[in-house]
Amino acid sequence: MKTFTVRARVQGQELKLKIPEKSVFVPNLMSWFSAAQMTIVPGETFADIGTGSGLHVILAAKLGAKTAYGVDISPTVVRNARVNARLNGVERLCRFMSGSLVDPLVERGIKVDVMIYNAPQFPGMAVDKKLPGRLKESVDGGPGGGSLNVRFLKGAKRALAPHGRIYNPMVGWAQPELTRRAMKDFRYGVHEISRVQVPPWGRGNLTREWLLERPGKHRFDYRWPKGADTQAQMFELRVDGGKPVARELRNVVDVAFTA
Repeated sequence: MKTFTVRARVQGQELKLKIPEKSVFVPNLMSWFSAAQMTIVPGETFADIGTGSGLHVILAAKLGAKTAYGVDISPTVVRNARVNARLNGVERLCRFMSGSLVDPLVERGIKVDVMIYNAPQFPGMAVDKKLPGRLKESVDGGPGGGSLNVRFLKGAKRALAPHGRIYNPMVGWAQPELTRRAMKDFRYGVHEISRVQVPPWGRGNLTREWLLERPGKHRFDYRWPKGADTQAQMFELRVDGGKPVARELRNVVDVAFTA
């Protein structure tokens, strides 16, 4: 099986990811945007729900997290994320487990300070039918694209510390009204920390195809033209209603892709 190599510089940290082409999701523009926006205070505990390649877990560890947990529904993906943590020299700070959303954390009695969920947000009918099954699951957000994010927001507090916070993106092409309602219904303190534009090729699994056609180095600065459904926002959700921790906007990511 072919393996992709992705090297990136995010928030001043160098990352290297090995990604099997048919079983692990290649980070898309929303993945990199989320990585650029999340803030880690040294010593905090962190969890990435739907960890995929392990990108956010590895970055959190490099930014000073005491322990960084990665959860994914696929045991195959979890095994690959462990490999990537070793590749980046942070394996002793990272713990990976398989299961649905925050359930594995709850089952182990783990509560974290910071959580991120870059939900599958591709409307189900728009998912490429030719994708291998695991990759379909990685991008299918339900009939309108927003269902999984709502499920996450409903249950996330079970694995958050009393002062905990969530970094949660909301996108214009995946029923943003559902996410807005869920944030309100589940009583989060909501702070918008960034707003950018994401072109169609930066969504779902399409970034992988874009990179395959353009191997080499790229700078993503999220200055694409506005469209009818291109808006993406990053929110910091607080359990305790406190002020946001995110200190600055960081929208530039350097990525090198090798097939």
